[in-house]
Amino acid sequence: MNRRNLLTALGAAGACALLPGVAAARAAYPSQTIKLVVPFSPGGGGDALGRLLATKLSESLGKQVIVENKPGASTVIATEQVVRSAPDGHTILLNVPLVVQTATMMAKLPYDPVRDLTPVVDIVNSALWMAVNPQKMQARNLKEFVAEVKAKPGAHSYGSIGMGSTTHLFGHALNESAGLDMVHAPFKGSSVALTALLAGDVSAVILDMVTLKPQLAAGKIRLIAVTGSERSSWTPDVPTFAEQGYSGLEMMTWAGLFVPQKTPREIVARLHSEVARIVREPDVAAKLADLGYIPGGMPQERFAQQVRDEKDRWGVLIRKAGVKLDQ
Repeated sequence: MNRRNLLTALGAAGACALLPGVAAARAAYPSQTIKLVVPFSPGGGGDALGRLLATKLSESLGKQVIVENKPGASTVIATEQVVRSAPDGHTILLNVPLVVQTATMMAKLPYDPVRDLTPVVDIVNSALWMAVNPQKMQARNLKEFVAEVKAKPGAHSYGSIGMGSTTHLFGHALNESAGLDMVHAPFKGSSVALTALLAGDVSAVILDMVTLKPQLAAGKIRLIAVTGSERSSWTPDVPTFAEQGYSGLEMMTWAGLFVPQKTPREIVARLHSEVARIVREPDVAAKLADLGYIPGGMPQERFAQQVRDEKDRWGVLIRKAGVKLDQ
């Protein structure tokens, strides 16, 4: 047998030898309780999404999936915990664009979100809505809101889910576009920001529908704008920011799953397959729609590329806004 044929034979033999190992690894996962780390406080959109997903994954994977809330530091605390965990698929991170936004805002970030994490799957995509407290603000649209804020310089603020978050940057974009002087008030999650709005501590928030919906139904908040390039089908009467003449708030937001970078491909593929199927199940899709979410499930490679692209895209906006978290 010549050298080429020998190498081919050895390669084939090696591949055959590896196949049982790969199959065994896939069959063995998961072998213990899975921890789904959520970087937001209980009660908000990210928490509700995590708990819905944990319940469904527990059923499909045959092992309990528990949610661990780790709010704070613009999701850095939760993200670092997952980055430092064993790359075996038993510790999973649920995060939003903040996972890459922090890379521009923090010079001493204790990890690289692109190098140290593997994006698994996008769970949902969503618009964000700007809400005001009717007891504090009379505005029914952005034009009226801008006039009301300008009438009392230095008296207004807006709440976000954290420094450098999408909700922070969108509020900054509105300040820039409308020439406002609203002060940014960061909170550890959307439910806390909404509580501040209801208490009259901030004039406005830009948040997800799952957080806003109960108070909207109770008449305690008023929606005056929505992000995206077109109106949301869930709130067809609420015009977009762009439609009302204010640019820079056309992007959608998302939530996705991440695991440590060295997690075996077979486990990443298993998680992707399960979640992509779950978010399209009729009962789950209906719940997501009720929360104002669009089901995700794009191919893993495409989601990974989106995360890399957004790191650069958000970086431009963050530098323009001059946001730094570790000065």
